Amino acid sequence: MEYRRMRCRTVDDIAREALRIIDEESSVHPEPRAEFFFRGESKNHKSDYGDEPLGTAFQSLLDRKGLVEYERELYQEAMRLNVASFEEDRTMVERVARMQHYLLPTRFCDMSTNVLLSAHFACGGGEKTESARDKLRDGFIRVMKVRSDKIKSFTSDIIIAIAHLPLVDAENINPSKTNGLDYLSYEIKNTRPGFIYESEGIGSWLREDIQHVWAFRPMMNSRRIRRQGGLFLAFGCGDNKKSLEPTFSPSDYDNPSAPSDGIKQVGYIRIAAEAKKDIRKQLRYFGMEAESVYPELSNVCEELDNRFMEIKSKEDESK
Repeated sequence: MEYRRMRCRTVDDIAREALRIIDEESSVHPEPRAEFFFRGESKNHKSDYGDEPLGTAFQSLLDRKGLVEYERELYQEAMRLNVASFEEDRTMVERVARMQHYLLPTRFCDMSTNVLLSAHFACGGGEKTESARDKLRDGFIRVMKVRSDKIKSFTSDIIIAIAHLPLVDAENINPSKTNGLDYLSYEIKNTRPGFIYESEGIGSWLREDIQHVWAFRPMMNSRRIRRQGGLFLAFGCGDNKKSLEPTFSPSDYDNPSAPSDGIKQVGYIRIAAEAKKDIRKQLRYFGMEAESVYPELSNVCEELDNRFMEIKSKEDESK
């Protein structure tokens, strides 16, 4: 389906565009049990200039930054340096989800049911400085459709398996081989004794499923995760943890052999770079200020500092 492209300049523009994309997809491809989600990105990561159309393909932050070979070390150092932050987490899924929300590159990628929350991120709400937020790059909100059978629980075996990948070196992950996931199975059973995996037979499902992208609903075990809501995408891998390179294209939506089977981008919302600052101000009236999205004290103080410096700057200009 071909969509017209508009550069949104207000919250109203964003809401209308979101509804238009969803209504058009629902009328052309009705699926009562499929769900729509949004993902805000402050720039087009595939473009040096930010003015090209946004493609459907994207990767986890771990893959996009090329840090797969350091996956194990990233996890271990995060645990070693700040173990107290993970005391309430009972599973690997909870730990990795928390790490992702605090911007550590992982295999998880979050989306939201709230288009205004995604607009906050698309307008640079996750950036630390005002200059970084307003650099002249258009923001984007991906509109994603997920088939119901691709949405798993945080207790699902495949989600647990992907969450345990940081515990195993890349050379010991080879789903194309009969015994290629034995090390991973061993690590999973250390924390989940009832996990069933056999290199052949009934348990061999894992070798196929781990080469796909899945969605799951996380445990709401922190204020940040509760506030941001939605669900995660969990990116599996190929041999030696090779990136899957999912397309999230409509043509792969019903292709069982495609990594992104059952998950597609049905459109995107483009936000004009020069309008980001004004849209962030409008979003405050809808409860989308940075201090509510990132409720930790350090983020609240930083946002207040930025906000009052902006007020002071305007008052100084008016004198």
